[in-house]
Amino acid sequence: MDNLIAKKYAKAIIERTDMEDFYHRLSVLNSAFCMPKFKDIVNSSQIQKDRKLDLLNSFFEKANPNFINFLKILLRNSRLDYIPQIFKELQRQKALKENICQGVVYSKEALSDDKIKELENKLNLKLNTKIKLKNEIGQNDGVKIYLEELGCEIAFSMKAFQNKISEYILKII
Repeated sequence: MDNLIAKKYAKAIIERTDMEDFYHRLSVLNSAFCMPKFKDIVNSSQIQKDRKLDLLNSFFEKANPNFINFLKILLRNSRLDYIPQIFKELQRQKALKENICQGVVYSKEALSDDKIKELENKLNLKLNTKIKLKNEIGQNDGVKIYLEELGCEIAFSMKAFQNKISEYILKII
């Protein structure tokens, strides 16, 4: 249900002419939600809604009346805590609109920017679409690339590779 609400807000934002400004502002607010103290303030019923709105607007040098109205709607409906979900959905819809597929590279160690760019370029050629990857550290020895929008997963595991070589050697003997 929460995701449906976020999708409706994101769909309304993506159709706006000032979508880039909304996207930037939501990005800033989304990063603020990483702080537990900020979440406590936003979710507190003891703090007046006007004070919460002032707090949210304090993140920006220049006020945007349309964005303020958007925040007022979220406040009125007690949905400020949906901002991270709305931002994530907006990010996804923006990527689809621009024909960019978001993906995640899971690896044991952080990959360099050059390696990520190289993977993106190779996948762009193979899948005939623009791929944007981000790196996440995992516990597995291999490397796994997951592209949710395309339903595609590419994995290389050292353990599986060693097993295949062992099987091959045993067949030869």
